[in-house]
Amino acid sequence: MDKSIIRKDMKAKRLQMKTETFSLYNQQIFEQVLSHQQIQSASMIACYVSLVHEVNTLKIIQELLKTKRVCVPKVEGEMMNFYEIHSLDDLKEGYFHVLEPTVSNLVLPQDIDCMLVPMVAFDDKLYRVGYGKGFYDKYFALKHHYYKIGIAFEFQKVKEININKFDIALDEIITEANRYKR
Repeated sequence: MDKSIIRKDMKAKRLQMKTETFSLYNQQIFEQVLSHQQIQSASMIACYVSLVHEVNTLKIIQELLKTKRVCVPKVEGEMMNFYEIHSLDDLKEGYFHVLEPTVSNLVLPQDIDCMLVPMVAFDDKLYRVGYGKGFYDKYFALKHHYYKIGIAFEFQKVKEININKFDIALDEIITEANRYKR
């Protein structure tokens, strides 16, 4: 399926979700993420900062910061880099209206153990549709061996995504209802 059609369809579906359902699904994903073996054993976790109507990562980040080192992305030119934060106060609105780190503690890709990845949609082969700028696929192309976990709502699963040579599959995707692994 064409990525631009998927983006439009999924954004509409997320907007239609009832507040109670959104809260329930977020709580279920939150519990699965925090109890995940890869998260439990990681010392440095990279996590995106969610937009409205995405799986809420602010609560996940806050909880992780109690016991783990956490880094979040910042778009810098054509690339995305990750910076270690110590609280949500280390964030301010940046590129694409996403909260980005204001700190300068750059984290190298090889220092990341596990990464929580955003998506608009995903398929059975664990390919994802992002927002179209390719920042995560460029970062994944650096070929470091952190475990990549996508988090999404179950309705974001599609039958198939038309992939290109730059697309890189995730290791696992967690929804409120299932875990999909390679």
